[in-house]
Amino acid sequence: MNRALVVGIGDYGRLMQDLPGCANDRAGWSQALRGALGLGGTELRVRADAQATKLTLLNDLAWLLDNVSPGDQRVFFFAGHGARLRRRDPVTGIADDVIDETIVAYPGTSGDYEGFMLFDADLAAMIDQSGFPSSARLTLVMDSCHSGGMMRRLIVGEPLDVPLPRCLMIEEEEKALSRAWLAQPTVRSFGSLDRAQTQVQRVILAAARAEQPAWDDRMPNGLRHGVFSYHALNALAAQPAISFSDMVATIAPLIAARFPQVPTLLGDSSRFSNRMFN
Repeated sequence: MNRALVVGIGDYGRLMQDLPGCANDRAGWSQALRGALGLGGTELRVRADAQATKLTLLNDLAWLLDNVSPGDQRVFFFAGHGARLRRRDPVTGIADDVIDETIVAYPGTSGDYEGFMLFDADLAAMIDQSGFPSSARLTLVMDSCHSGGMMRRLIVGEPLDVPLPRCLMIEEEEKALSRAWLAQPTVRSFGSLDRAQTQVQRVILAAARAEQPAWDDRMPNGLRHGVFSYHALNALAAQPAISFSDMVATIAPLIAARFPQVPTLLGDSSRFSNRMFN
């Protein structure tokens, strides 16, 4: 049985760093995956804004990775903020010198940033501990920034016709990363755990390189989208049998014409030349 989890967070509540294109990305990928994977009503889960808390996403991911049979396809799509954060020891409170990359869930009332971050290492561990069989296919499509602290904050009341980076701005982390002793920090790139330690192979189609922002802007159809999602969905509609490699080759020059953003493939390279969805 094929399954897909589609998450698009455009309204980040109290953080006031909204991304207006995520709603259209969420709708577009939901429709595309429903058709490409032949999904019924119970085989597709869609989470929007306040629905997409960290706890809900962890439960949804457990569902996505459960009850997998040979030949099944499971897909996780995320549109929203990414961030880079130094995790803190739960006992000492000391921040790690190594920076982890995260996707940002909808925030609760706590001011603890880690409380609504889904770290790449935790996601990888969850996948590896799931018992996901090698005879099935797991794909992650991530339309979020994998770099934090580089781009400006969205000012309340600013017009939404300007391009926006999908990078959560965390003031204290920006200050820490600017200090001399962290001028060249070690960063664990999303999805790049040691291959020898990876138990379950997956393909990650990322909207941008680890050091780049992914952009949200008004596109030629007159609507806001993630720049990556807009071009990827158009390419998939035009070529339903497109491979991962051909997808990147098709959309990369279209994105580069306006934005310093390069879509990237990570993970199981043996699947890169294969059809993305069927």
